[in-house]
Amino acid sequence: MELHKVTLPHRVDDSMAVWEEFKEVSIKYKCVSLGEGAPGMNPPQFLVDAMIESIQEGFNQYTRIMGNPLLVNKIAEIYGKKLNRQVNPLTEVIVGVGAYTLLGSIILALIDPSKNEEIVIFEPCWPCYYDHVQISNAVYRSVPFKLVDGVWRFDPEEFRKTLNEKTKILLLNNAQNPTGKLFSREEYQQISDILKEFPNIIILSDEVYEYLTFDDNEFIHFATIDDNFNKTISVFSGGKLFNATGWKVGWALGPSYLVKAIATIINALVYSTNTPAQVAISKSLDKLTQKGYLGNEDQTYLEYVRSEFQRVRDYMVKEINENMDLPIKALTCESGYFIMVDITDVIPMIPKKYTESHDFEDLQEGESSCNLNRVYMPDGRIPNDLAFCRWMAVERKVMMMPNSLFYYKDSLYKTDNYVRLAICKGLDLSAKAILRLQGKSDQ
Repeated sequence: MELHKVTLPHRVDDSMAVWEEFKEVSIKYKCVSLGEGAPGMNPPQFLVDAMIESIQEGFNQYTRIMGNPLLVNKIAEIYGKKLNRQVNPLTEVIVGVGAYTLLGSIILALIDPSKNEEIVIFEPCWPCYYDHVQISNAVYRSVPFKLVDGVWRFDPEEFRKTLNEKTKILLLNNAQNPTGKLFSREEYQQISDILKEFPNIIILSDEVYEYLTFDDNEFIHFATIDDNFNKTISVFSGGKLFNATGWKVGWALGPSYLVKAIATIINALVYSTNTPAQVAISKSLDKLTQKGYLGNEDQTYLEYVRSEFQRVRDYMVKEINENMDLPIKALTCESGYFIMVDITDVIPMIPKKYTESHDFEDLQEGESSCNLNRVYMPDGRIPNDLAFCRWMAVERKVMMMPNSLFYYKDSLYKTDNYVRLAICKGLDLSAKAILRLQGKSDQ
């Protein structure tokens, strides 16, 4: 058999092209990247020291499938207080290779691919959710967020109409990526009340930004509303918590019958998660909330991170809204790594070469073009936000992400008048990006 004639199954759309374009364009045009949500600060020294110590102490081999005993016990202790219940560390906690792998494993564990079971997700949302839906052979259903008086909201009645007897999973993301929205207690109570009509729906709650709330906003765990712990899997990220996203350690909590099902998938896919990193995190979780970080007796590590991110957020929102030569408007996020920017008024100013063709580069003789993805709106045109991002990357050397990529490919609610900017890169890099966006510097 000739290899080039081998057929491969189509399990998931190739979304890599989208991300690869932005990496390639960013490198070629020497952009400051505000696209990817990778923090600009390193993890705390106490975590690094704990990692070295764990390796030297011999924690270098496979560990328990559901998580090293040191870590699951510490997670049960800490999150038991957050969730107002006693958590069994051996049956109600599971550790995985980052929140990303956990989310996919949970969906695989819960969806029966032969029954056309549905997953309901609020849009726009993190694109990996769509990949997980496709791999599991689930049916995707969405509920749109709409901007009302500067706040992202959903229509409870519209949400209610989306649910039916085939709905298997409601996927919540709090704080929400890309909008930076925090669900209020009132909104969660509305959702919980509606779900009482559908007692067999399982809630998958992605809560990786739980610690990163701004302006004294309250973070609510959905599992604490009514008796929802009994049908909720809550997912968390050690990488986000410690600014160590490359370590890829996450954990999930929920009732034992769900955790056991997830463990069978984890066992089949990865077997065991990074042992020394688990032990290091177990030694470091309590230090996140200890006073005295960086010599400030009134400051914890988490307070420091929160204040640094909020400082960047406030700076970027102010500069974009008050000191730009382009008519764009930044929205203030309530939590998370990102802000949204409204580009509605600048769309008529985007040069036609970006809006009418994917071949927008002015190439010199012998120069090759970037490997560009081909993305379209439902009406076949190039999304305005993608055109804007390409324009800013090439001509102002700042990379950002188009919001239209945060909708399912066939979504009825897809819009293209927002872009997403990261606020997690640190003030120096963010200030450099702002100067470029203002047309004041290309350095």
